[in-house]
Amino acid sequence: MDETRIEQNKQTYLSICRQLINREGIENLLAYLEEKTDFFTAPSSSKFHLNEPGGLCLHSLNVFHLAQKLHAQVVDTIEDETLKEKAQKITAENIAISALFHDLCKTNLYKPVERYKKDNAGRWVTYPGYELDDQLPIGHGEKSCLIVHRFMKLYKEELLAIRWHMGMFDMGEQSAPMRSSFYKALDQSPLTAIIHAADFLTSNCLEVTTTY
Repeated sequence: MDETRIEQNKQTYLSICRQLINREGIENLLAYLEEKTDFFTAPSSSKFHLNEPGGLCLHSLNVFHLAQKLHAQVVDTIEDETLKEKAQKITAENIAISALFHDLCKTNLYKPVERYKKDNAGRWVTYPGYELDDQLPIGHGEKSCLIVHRFMKLYKEELLAIRWHMGMFDMGEQSAPMRSSFYKALDQSPLTAIIHAADFLTSNCLEVTTTY
């Protein structure tokens, strides 16, 4: 991803945040992302989806746009009135916060390194890569919640959605108590399922992996 595309994605991200999120502390959070982190230039992963500069911001935008579509489709197709009422209570702000900030745990996490491999002729060549340098290893969704909460209040539905956006793929979910908590989160707010589905679909169906 070139610098022009990275800057375009950054401005789109900031514009959506300011348009849809009207909560005290949002400007402080955005200033933190711009001035203290590599959020807009970081990759979304080290080896998998959008493992390139600018990947993290683009992935967050992709999750946001798909979450919007999924929510609209869910509301339109629910027949049970109780379930429909739950889904209708989800606001555009809830979706924006949960989707756009779900992976803040990845800021300042990936460090550029020079890696080596053999080319087709058997010669050693270098290629750009990343390695993890987690200075606050307290979990994935949990860490994102903590970062946001330093600057801006999160409502319960948003906390659950961000915390559990990895769903069954979070290592902690393998224990019985964590499975129970995940299922309760799904039951309490459909936003949890929407953000999880949007994250899973974008990372596995819409976003490419760069092979160097």
